[in-house]
Formats: sequence, structure tokens, C-alpha cells
Amino acid sequence: MKKLSVRWIVGENEQGEPIYKRQTLTVSDNFTTTDAQTVVNIFDKYSKYTCESAQIVSTESVGDVE
Repeated sequence: MKKLSVRWIVGENEQGEPIYKRQTLTVSDNFTTTDAQTVVNIFDKYSKYTCESAQIVSTESVGDVE
């Protein structure tokens, strides 16, 4: 299973440092970095926030743990 994790800058605190929010979306197993860049570009275009970073996270089950 893969997920696209996007980190947004949603504002600034009193010291002027960025405040972040993370958004995670489940994507297909054949989702590529090119797909991720396309999605992030679209989100960034229509969002009032700025995308700071994005990652594709892949997880795989290793079976039951006893």
C-alpha cells in the first residue's frame, strides 16, 4: 500500500516561524513520483496554503507477529 504525504505551511506563529499541517492520501501501488508531482502541483495551485514537501510512503505487511 502507498500513501502520498503532503506537508503544508498553514501560517506563522508569533515568532514568524511556519506552522505545518500534514495531509495523507491513500494512492494506488503503481503511483509514481511523476504522479505525485502532478497531484501536488494541482493541490498547490488551488490551495490557499503552500506545499512545503511531499513524500510517497510505501508500507508492506510482514505477516503476523507472535
